Amino acid sequence: MRSVRLAAACAVALVTPVLVGCAGYRAGSFAMAGEPFVGERTTLGCLDVAVDVHRDPVAAGPVVHYQFGNRCDRAATVDLARVRVTGRTRDGAEVALVPFDPHGEIRALPLDAHRAGRERIEYRTRRDLGGDVISICVAVGDLGAGPAAPGLPTTTCRTVARAGLELAEATP
Repeated sequence: MRSVRLAAACAVALVTPVLVGCAGYRAGSFAMAGEPFVGERTTLGCLDVAVDVHRDPVAAGPVVHYQFGNRCDRAATVDLARVRVTGRTRDGAEVALVPFDPHGEIRALPLDAHRAGRERIEYRTRRDLGGDVISICVAVGDLGAGPAAPGLPTTTCRTVARAGLELAEATP
């Protein structure tokens, strides 16, 4: 699985390939290439950010979907490596989650002015693959993009939704 990599212009290599809008981003629109950002939205300095959480049929742990747009006239740093993610298991335990990044690609990179991107990152516990995590809290305020706008969240907690594709065993 591939992880995060932001290019200087606006392209993003993703865990799962997704088109990145290189058309101009309009501040506060929370949309990229005509598609609205999904999940809980906040503004952190120059970045409009949305976070959602899902299960993916090919990922062992929950997947956090990040969407971000640079609302400023200068480049902004997107630092997904700094984001702290915690999970709650079925038995109620709180666990630290780490990004699945086998090639060490997640790092801070610039996002050009008025550009947008998105990223999907699988998170796992340190002891297993994270399959028993039922909810996640993402500290988006740690993105390093600046302070949150007044009244907007810096941490979002979401229930882990099931993937659209469910696998089942059938007997003839």
